[in-house]
Amino acid sequence: MSGSVVVLGAGLVGLACAHALQRDGYAVTVIDRGGVGEGASYGNAAHIAIASIFPQATPGILGQTVRMLRDPQGPLVVRPGYVVRHLPWFARFLAQGTAERARTGTHAMAAMMAQAWDAWQPVLDDIGGNDLVRRSGALHVFGSQAALRAAQEAYELRRGLGVASTQLDVDEARAMEPALTDRIGGAMSIPGMGYVTDTLMLARRLAARVEALGGRILRAEATGIDAGGVRTKDGRLRADRVVLAAGAWSHRLARGLGVDIPLVAERGYHVMLPAGSSPLRMPVLIVERKVALTPMAAGIRMASVAEFTQADAPADHARAAPVFGGLERFVQGVDAEPVSKWVGPRPSVPDSRPILGQAPAAPHVLLAYGHGHLGLTLAALTGNIVADVAGGRVPSVDLRAVAPLRSQRLR
Repeated sequence: MSGSVVVLGAGLVGLACAHALQRDGYAVTVIDRGGVGEGASYGNAAHIAIASIFPQATPGILGQTVRMLRDPQGPLVVRPGYVVRHLPWFARFLAQGTAERARTGTHAMAAMMAQAWDAWQPVLDDIGGNDLVRRSGALHVFGSQAALRAAQEAYELRRGLGVASTQLDVDEARAMEPALTDRIGGAMSIPGMGYVTDTLMLARRLAARVEALGGRILRAEATGIDAGGVRTKDGRLRADRVVLAAGAWSHRLARGLGVDIPLVAERGYHVMLPAGSSPLRMPVLIVERKVALTPMAAGIRMASVAEFTQADAPADHARAAPVFGGLERFVQGVDAEPVSKWVGPRPSVPDSRPILGQAPAAPHVLLAYGHGHLGLTLAALTGNIVADVAGGRVPSVDLRAVAPLRSQRLR
């Protein structure tokens, strides 16, 4: 297989697509208006989150959303006027909250998560990235025994779909992760999870390998896609194929390709605590607080918040601060003063499934965006899927579940 490809997006998903296409002999150019891996690929929670198989919209989502919005210190933030401007997205999001649609989405995501590690391993081997990844397992920590009991059905569903877990009492959880306090209610151990110690370095090593294999990585802003390649503000790049992997900025380019699935920027925040501030040694999710904590090379990362606003709106770290406050009840040492803070947009689709496959009106364009919170987890698998579609092979994932056609999505 040969030909030229322009990949729009130098995040982990775009770079993984470029790397996979190079294995098939394509000459690859990656373009991004920013630097390599500087968006959500850098700022995410750094979890390989194979347990995240449930869509955000499930039965009862309207009531849950209202309750969360009433909490002025909670992790959900919707800015005034944003719902009106993006009403089609919010309407379709709420419409996804049926048992049948949630079940369909859960099965689709479980099938992808089951392949996430197997997809990443050869990539890590090739780029020299194994030192950046820990297959440590993770703990989902609960503040009370009642909350832990109430969550058991969800973990039973996960186990039925291949995501192993074990319930732990307080002493068992603290034996596994001594940084936990004795004020927790218990935890669920997810042995199949893991984390990345330096997300930016992972992206940079992947980019370096793409360049070593003959690829180009350019800083440029795409303004359109046509039959001959990509238009940018600086000129034209000709290509036989185009991969659209521009994260939260993908939708404006996708609309001209017959893809009208609504996509919004769901912004996340993180704070970094200094190295040594907490003895935490494995990734933890504080379930009721919806905060992920990760022991990274530079310190402890605490990530949370779903802020629905313009992607480039000013950061509101004051609003995010209460979300990260008081977590020392669960984990020792996480009340230290942050050394850095970050905000960035996730590409969020109403049904919580990525948009993968050929563009309906332009089959030379391959779509690879809309991963929401799971771009890191699914980047390597997405690269394999894109390469399979480009090469005329049957992908390992049923594309009907993630196809870009409106008739197959968001009914």
